[in-house]
Amino acid sequence: MTATRAPRRDARDNAAKLRAAALEQFLAKGLDASLYEIARAAGVSIGTLYNHFGCREGLIDAVVPDVVGARLRDLATEVNALPTPRDRLETFVHGMIELQSGDPALNDALLRRFPDAVALHDICAVSTELGRSLVRDAHADGSLSPDFTEDDLLSLLWLAGTASRDPEVPPGWRRVVDRSLASAWLVT
Repeated sequence: MTATRAPRRDARDNAAKLRAAALEQFLAKGLDASLYEIARAAGVSIGTLYNHFGCREGLIDAVVPDVVGARLRDLATEVNALPTPRDRLETFVHGMIELQSGDPALNDALLRRFPDAVALHDICAVSTELGRSLVRDAHADGSLSPDFTEDDLLSLLWLAGTASRDPEVPPGWRRVVDRSLASAWLVT
């Protein structure tokens, strides 16, 4: 049986510098941030980045899920504390739009721009299921039109995510999304 050696200190330091640089770049620019810029900011070669993480998705999964997961869990905690299905669904939608608009990495994750980032995908799936259950709860209490489906919710969030990434988006996009949700309520 051969003993597994711990990575050298310089290798551990390089990996830590790459994680920090990647997190900074991903949060600022989205998950398609330049890997060359990440390596340069960490003070290492692009080969070192690939040696440690294998590919972009490996790097994404190494640094982004904890941050994205924490933000999505915070929103879920806020949503679940509210008294009515309508309050919960509206807060979820508005919270997701705010997260998507203010966090390029989270937005890219929710839009599944890098589907091979498996750990990130799994974290986002939890929020997707929360949204679906909120729609079902609002249907069950009779406040949400049966015509507004779980897929409609996901489409609204996809539209918001896509709009928040596009610098040429018409300024009224948010109003359209808000009106779409407002029109789905049966009880005012």
